[in-house]
Amino acid sequence: MALAERYGTPSSVVYIDVNDFKEINDSYGHSAGDEALKHVADLLLSSVRESDVVGRLGGDEFGVILDRTDQAMAREKAEYLAQQIMKVPMNYQGREVPVHVAVGVYTFTGAEDVGHALAAADRDMYAHKKRMKSNGGAA
Repeated sequence: MALAERYGTPSSVVYIDVNDFKEINDSYGHSAGDEALKHVADLLLSSVRESDVVGRLGGDEFGVILDRTDQAMAREKAEYLAQQIMKVPMNYQGREVPVHVAVGVYTFTGAEDVGHALAAADRDMYAHKKRMKSNGGAA
């Protein structure tokens, strides 16, 4: 927030939720769930710039701060990240386990409250998840 405000350039947060995480735990065990989280984290880290920040928000949710990235670029990057995760299944004990995510985006200028920015990205993620369900899994 401080950097966006200081330099007068927007940045964006991408809110990422692992879809059907409970099903991975129930079908393959909790160690598979742990591996799914590591898998998503590794893909996120390898798919963003060094200046961007990837973090786990809790449970099966991640956040990515895209430095100096406007709404249009952030939306494009969020969709790219979701596609990367979908394209690369997790390998767990010799089995390929598909992992899917829903993404939400919020662009900020630095004047916003951090909680507001995360809540707005979370709402956008739930809207994406709802669109995916109504489209049979496609965004």
